[in-house]
Amino acid sequence: MTTIKGNSAVKEIDHFMYAGADMDGLAAHFAGLTGIESQPGGSHPNMGTRNHLVGTHTEGVYLELIAPDPAQQARSPLRDAFEAMARPQLHRFIARCGSEDFPALQKAYAAAGIDAPVQDMQRRTTTGDLLRWRLMVPDAANPLGVFAPFFIDWLDTPHPCTRLTPACRVAAYSAGHPEAARIRSLWDALGIDLPVVQADTPYLHVSLDTPRGTVVLTSSC
Repeated sequence: MTTIKGNSAVKEIDHFMYAGADMDGLAAHFAGLTGIESQPGGSHPNMGTRNHLVGTHTEGVYLELIAPDPAQQARSPLRDAFEAMARPQLHRFIARCGSEDFPALQKAYAAAGIDAPVQDMQRRTTTGDLLRWRLMVPDAANPLGVFAPFFIDWLDTPHPCTRLTPACRVAAYSAGHPEAARIRSLWDALGIDLPVVQADTPYLHVSLDTPRGTVVLTSSC
């Protein structure tokens, strides 16, 4: 199990978000890299996005392939960011929490000058089941960008990993930023103890063990 530990209660990585401007192109790109066919998920009515999912052998962690949904008129900062992407990229990680954790997480974000509202979300699966969850989404214009993680509470919805066949393994994670100390301070306050090092250019990397060998998903921060 991939855990996030820090000065707050232990958190766990829920999933990594791999994004692109077009869902069909993103799924084909991922399949070409890894040899893995992603599973259609569904649409997010209030985000204007849709996703595919990939199960992993890393307990409790999955991959979300996400892109704009052309069938929707809804707009959101996420959709805007995805439409502007010139190539698929790792967008961020999402940590799992309980709804009781949201006030403390919002306080930690507020201390860093970041607004982090919580949204009630839902979508239908391809079989018609309704999934419900609560998602903390930091302001897209925040000064730390994708280094401000989302937090999710799945409420009474079974975790996606229970419905996915493992197809790869999360082997490693790495991050770098010119303001690594600032990132580290925020992550400590959020209860996150993933490594972040000093770097000239910001980056997030996730290495996967796949049927086609080691594949590194990278960000363009």
